[in-house]
Amino acid sequence: MPPDFTAHLSDRLIVRISGADAESFLQNIVTNDVRNIGAGELRFACLLTPQGQYLHDFFIFPDGEGGYFLDCEAARISDLLKRFTIFKLRSRVTFAEVPDMRVYATTKAGQGYADPRRDGLGFRIYTKEELPAEPVARYYDFCIERGIPCGTQTIRPEKETMADVSLDLLNAVSWDKGCFIGQEVAARMHNRGLTKRRLFVVSGAQLQPGILRQGEVDAGDVRQVNSAGDKALAVIKLAAASQQSPSFTTAQGTEVSLAEYNV
Repeated sequence: MPPDFTAHLSDRLIVRISGADAESFLQNIVTNDVRNIGAGELRFACLLTPQGQYLHDFFIFPDGEGGYFLDCEAARISDLLKRFTIFKLRSRVTFAEVPDMRVYATTKAGQGYADPRRDGLGFRIYTKEELPAEPVARYYDFCIERGIPCGTQTIRPEKETMADVSLDLLNAVSWDKGCFIGQEVAARMHNRGLTKRRLFVVSGAQLQPGILRQGEVDAGDVRQVNSAGDKALAVIKLAAASQQSPSFTTAQGTEVSLAEYNV
């Protein structure tokens, strides 16, 4: 673990879902089970297209009044609310942004909600107070080091599945909860082992987003680079990554090696 830090996740925004059908509405569309979320507990989930492609990911926690708060990517709130409105039909639910609630991430034990994606990812704090904190880039570096995708900085909406970016390995889906949008495709890929790409941590010098090649073949691409430019998240074909001592080159000719795999 790095030294303790707290970062203000200024790129996140809280949405509240309330109304008599709030639970059933979410339960029927998102990838994880939202029933019986305990006080002080987070659930991580995705919204998919009917074809099983990624649209959004978010953290869900109860609002204490029968509804839920969603910790979402701020830049894409409009798209998320538009899709929720399409799925609403006759459900008795309302959606509202909560602009005065701030989102923080911290590695300091005993604060906030434990990150449910994997052990060692710290905690998330939701408060209307302004806390002493580092910029969000500090948290991105922390996530990149651990192979954790950071929304659409890493993931391409409507172009790839949860498995392509290893969200299925990060407690984003309940396979026994029943139906959700895109469930048929997602379950088929999961049960038949059809995944051909995964998210990796890669190392190199002066890394930049772009294509990765293995010899003369396109093997994947770098998505999100840390502040130092020496580690990044990359989506790579499993056939290329499974080579003995695999290595890659970027479009700039930089040599890249695998650092870690999200299993």
